[in-house]
Amino acid sequence: MSMFVQCNGYSPVSQDFIWLGEYVDGTHLSEYDFVTQAENSFYAIQKEKLIRFGLVGHGKKFFFESDGIFKLAGRMLELVYSTPDRDYNLTGNVFQSYTDIISFKDAEASGLPNYSPVAVGEKGVMNSTITQFNFGYKAALRIKNVQFYIKVICKIPFNAPVHMALRLVSDTELDGKLQIKVNGFTTKEFIAPLKPNIGGELNWLVQ
Repeated sequence: MSMFVQCNGYSPVSQDFIWLGEYVDGTHLSEYDFVTQAENSFYAIQKEKLIRFGLVGHGKKFFFESDGIFKLAGRMLELVYSTPDRDYNLTGNVFQSYTDIISFKDAEASGLPNYSPVAVGEKGVMNSTITQFNFGYKAALRIKNVQFYIKVICKIPFNAPVHMALRLVSDTELDGKLQIKVNGFTTKEFIAPLKPNIGGELNWLVQ
């Protein structure tokens, strides 16, 4: 059974969210083991075997499937670049690779370092607090003779709404719109003309 289905959505440690990757053979690797709480390295993830990757915490599950479609706490999110001539599905492509995964944390430090010569090597009084958890992927997609490069990051800040950071590059000039679909319905369209090899970026509040 999928660990994203099986787990209760809570972190097994005091950290608010942990990353979780599932493999094609039914096994998984998590940042902290759900039973022993032992920590695992992000670099130990076998990316080529992934079928699902994301974060769990606070009873919620945020992840994407092997076809690049995001599942965010019950919402299915798809991306389409639409021109007057055709649609380019940036997600939902089973023959494309979305395994160049990304996961990182934003943190803030507060307090003052201890500059006393007596305290050399000590940490002083600096405290670091995680303010945001991030995950997503980078992908190179060949769709209908157009090469796209996409980077999608889901950002989960402390005490603020979840949002997505999207970056899109094409090797072809296109005059289209970036469509965001939630649960199969287009909920947002952004006018997004593309020049060859020039990236465009936007942030979207998950709704």
